[in-house]
Amino acid sequence: MRASAAPAPATAERAFRRALGRFATGVTLITAPGGESLVVNSFMSLSLDPPLVAFAAGRSSLTWRRMRRSAHLGINVLDSSIDDVRDRARPGADRLAGLDVRVAAHGVPRLAQATAFLLAEVVDERGVGDHALVTCAVLEAECDDSRRPLVFFGGAFGSFAA
Repeated sequence: MRASAAPAPATAERAFRRALGRFATGVTLITAPGGESLVVNSFMSLSLDPPLVAFAAGRSSLTWRRMRRSAHLGINVLDSSIDDVRDRARPGADRLAGLDVRVAAHGVPRLAQATAFLLAEVVDERGVGDHALVTCAVLEAECDDSRRPLVFFGGAFGSFAA
């Protein structure tokens, strides 16, 4: 059996990105007291007992560098009515502009139009490649079943209806 040659780095990166683009994800807006926020689609459930979630934030993100000082964060699962996510995700963007924002416990911003909201406490952060993997204990969880989630798939945003 012959070993195949490894693809060139640029080819491998394109193939990797394309393959991951075939995995549909939800889109979240992570919020911190004071109004800092970050658009994240690398979010996951880790444990039901205890309730734990995790997300990845780019290590080079200036916004994350400011947010990481917060002990508590809000995880807002975005509703499909939010159609300007690419603009909100740009560095330096005011990600809360024009949204109906309420203040949850610990001063954490909560979007009124979120399909779900988790109030979370950061319990761990570790560097993984070019991202920080942030683990959070969930303190409160709320859902709005009348809303359709925003979904990211194949480089595009859309929605999903059960």
